Amino acid sequence: MNPALEIKDDLTLEGARAFMEACLDPASDPGEVGRALLALNARPFRGEELTAFAQVLRARAVPFRAARPALDTCGTGGDARQGVHTANLSTLSALALARMGVDVVKHGSRSASSLCGSADLLEALGLDLARPVEAAEADLARTGFAFLFAPRFHPVLARMVPIRRALGVPTVFNMLGPLLNPARPPYQVLGVAQEAWILPVAEALAALGLARAFVVHGKDAGGAGMDEASLEGPTRVQAVRDGRVAEAAVFLPGDAGIRPGLAPAAADSLEACVALARGLAGGASDPAYSARVAEEVALQAALGLALVRDAGLGTLPDLVAEGREALRAGLDLPSLLSLAA
Repeated sequence: MNPALEIKDDLTLEGARAFMEACLDPASDPGEVGRALLALNARPFRGEELTAFAQVLRARAVPFRAARPALDTCGTGGDARQGVHTANLSTLSALALARMGVDVVKHGSRSASSLCGSADLLEALGLDLARPVEAAEADLARTGFAFLFAPRFHPVLARMVPIRRALGVPTVFNMLGPLLNPARPPYQVLGVAQEAWILPVAEALAALGLARAFVVHGKDAGGAGMDEASLEGPTRVQAVRDGRVAEAAVFLPGDAGIRPGLAPAAADSLEACVALARGLAGGASDPAYSARVAEEVALQAALGLALVRDAGLGTLPDLVAEGREALRAGLDLPSLLSLAA
């Protein structure tokens, strides 16, 4: 066995970097890599290890030059709501924020654990995932929104796809994906599926030098965890500020101006997710517009607004209301996504 793939109780930064290099090495046996990832799963993830893993992968990414400081909204996927499928809220909130004047660089891929990943949704809405890097850079400068399709920017990770698929369980790569945006945005709303992931992910974001970030974990009405803010139960938020882990908070839907009793709108197929997105894009006058989905998106978008404006969570009711009004007016998808009108 490759000694670098042996999981010790506490990997040093050097050992963590060597571990990730060994995972990516074509000479490493895929079975050994898979067993090492499962061994890593068997103990708590650590912020310094995530940082080292991310540094190795970020150094190998195709670069992206952002014209202005931007925000990313993303989640780890893999939440605990068994059999519950909802709209892709991180992508919809990214589009809403861009329509509201926030520069957004959305980094994402196809679905690994849900029905509709960010790339699946945006492609179905008409975005060409094969657009060259220069075109995406121009998109951000012109429209305030760019989508970075992860496989194009991280070709080195192609080796990991069959290994992760064979394992069939979430691994450290679920947490690493949201840490690898090639644009290096200074602001990020990052949803994590497990409460135990909040602190190590926040520590990694801090070590990677983000100016401001929120690591978010919500609970549904039954207490199951989700990688987004919740309409039904408490949402934990861990702030990152100026390269350090800052304050932690918990808010309930009512604290954010969400009326009680709402539940997420179901979306049991890619087609359903696309229909919800198109209805939302059309605004309140569109027959397919869902006020419930708009409420979900407004809540997620409010966290992004709070970050870029450096506003406290006490402003969430006003920010949610601002998001509602923007969504009622609709999203100009042909312009935001560089589509033919």
